Amino acid sequence: MGVSMNLSPKLRGRIGLGTKVLVVVLTLALISDKSGELRSLDFTMGDLWANLGAIFGFWVSILAPGFYLCALWALGAFFSKSAEDEEFGAAMVKSLREVGQNLLIGAVAAILIHPTLTVWMDIGFRGVRITTDIAAITIGLIGIALYLLAETGKRLRFELEQFI
Repeated sequence: MGVSMNLSPKLRGRIGLGTKVLVVVLTLALISDKSGELRSLDFTMGDLWANLGAIFGFWVSILAPGFYLCALWALGAFFSKSAEDEEFGAAMVKSLREVGQNLLIGAVAAILIHPTLTVWMDIGFRGVRITTDIAAITIGLIGIALYLLAETGKRLRFELEQFI
């Protein structure tokens, strides 16, 4: 007794592959964009700590996009697995959980980690900074919802198997 999806398995497989190709293209675009920023970092001759801080700040700035790309990759895996199996099985639950986790971690990086560490690197420890970026907050909440949906699916699947 599987849950039928409106999209054909072939189309879902193509969506999964297309999503993964999109992730590769977006990753290359991110690398291209950020490599320009890396070249333009303001390095100070003879000041190792300032230079390390600049490099650290650069890496912190790509945390959120990196996790969002991981979420998209997991979403591609979800579509591909849904093409192979009509039922909401363990592989699909795992993919949905990974999407939710990566969206949530990326949002936390965008909302809390990046702003806080940027201030710490510029002026030193001055407490925690939080941004009110609506997009990042929305992405984080969607990540929580997907994670909870996956956990609920896992629990319901387990309960259903107990009846059989």
